Amino acid sequence: MKLGVDLSIMDELLPLGAKYFYSGKEVEPFSFFASHSGISMVRLRLWHNPYDDKGSPYGGGTNDLDCFLRLAKKAKDAGMSIMLDFHYSDFWVDPGRQRVPRAWEGKAFSEIVAILYEYTRKTLTKIKDEGIELAAIQVGNEVTNGMVFPYGKLWQECSENEGGGFKGFSELFKAGCRACREVFPSALIVCHVEHSASKELQDNFFTNFIAEGVDFDVIGESYYPYWHGTFRELEENIRNLQGKFHKPIWLVETGYEWGESLVEGHHNEFANEKGELFRVGNIEGRVPFPTTLQGQADYYKELLSRMKHIGVDMVFYWEPTWTLVPGNAWTKEAGQIYCGLVPGKAENDWANETLFDFDGNATPAIDVFTQSFVDSL
Repeated sequence: MKLGVDLSIMDELLPLGAKYFYSGKEVEPFSFFASHSGISMVRLRLWHNPYDDKGSPYGGGTNDLDCFLRLAKKAKDAGMSIMLDFHYSDFWVDPGRQRVPRAWEGKAFSEIVAILYEYTRKTLTKIKDEGIELAAIQVGNEVTNGMVFPYGKLWQECSENEGGGFKGFSELFKAGCRACREVFPSALIVCHVEHSASKELQDNFFTNFIAEGVDFDVIGESYYPYWHGTFRELEENIRNLQGKFHKPIWLVETGYEWGESLVEGHHNEFANEKGELFRVGNIEGRVPFPTTLQGQADYYKELLSRMKHIGVDMVFYWEPTWTLVPGNAWTKEAGQIYCGLVPGKAENDWANETLFDFDGNATPAIDVFTQSFVDSL
C-alpha cells in the first residue's frame, strides 16, 4: 500500500505566510512529505473558472489551471507523481453540490457532453505541453449522486435534452474518460464516490455504472468516520467491491481531528452510556478515537493497518497543511455569493484536522502517516 496527500490549498497559503515545522525546524511541505514521509503521489483539484464576473476569486485555493500547474511543478520537483482531480464546476463539489460551470449553463445535454470532452482534452493537452505527466485522473469528485448538475443527476429520469439517470451521468463520465485516454493513455482513471461505509448503496451504484460500459480503472473513496461509519462497515463495503467489481480501491480522501476547532459549532463531543464518543454540532456520528493529538495518531495506526490488511492500494490525506493563516478560509465573499449564501465571515473549519497544529508544528500523527510505517505493518 502507498500513501498520498492532497495539497491543493498550498498555492493560496504560502503567499499568506504559512509556515510548517518538524522538530523545531521549518520545512517545505512538498519536499518534506516526499523525503520524511515517503509520499509517492500528490492529488490536486481543478475548478473550471473560480472567479465572479468581475474577476474576484472564490477562494478555498482558487484552484484554476494556472494554480494546478504551479502546484504540479512543485510536486514534480519533489519527485512525486500527480493525480488530477477534475471537479467539473467553478467551485467546491460534493454529493449534494455538483453545479455545472456557469459558462456551460442553459445548453442541451448533447452539447454538454461535447463541451466536457473538449474541455478535458484541451486541459490535459495544456498540462502535457507544460511537461507534467499524470499518474491518475479523477473524472469528477464525489460523484455518488452524479455530476454536472442538473445534467448528470442520478435521481431524475434521463431525457434527450436534459440528461439524468445512470445513462446521462455515464455519458458525461465517458466523455471525460475518452479525453483522458487520448492525452494520457497510461494514467489511471478514478471514479471517486463517498458513503464509503454503505455497502448496499455502493453495490447499487457500481452495478448500474459498470452496466453502462464506463471505462475506468480505480474505485476512489472518501472516508471520514464521523460522516461515513465504522471501520467494520468500511471494510465490509471494500471487500464487496473487490470481490464483485475487481477494481483497485483507493481512499482518495481521509482526515481526523487532533483537537477542538476554533470555529463555533464545528466540534463537540459527548460519550454515550457505552463510553462511545460521538460528535455533535453541525454533524453527528461516531468518533473511533478521542480527538486529541494521540487520538489522531491512533486513528491512523488503526486505519492504515486495516486498509493494508484488506488490500487497499492507496490512502490519501486530504489537505494536511490547511492550517490557520490570516486571510485564508474555505471561501471568499465572491464564493459565498456563488454558493447562494449571504456574505459574511468565512473561516477555516479544517485547521484542527491537519497534520500540523495551529502554530504550524507537526502533529505526532505525521510520524504514523509515513511509508515506513506502512511498510513495517
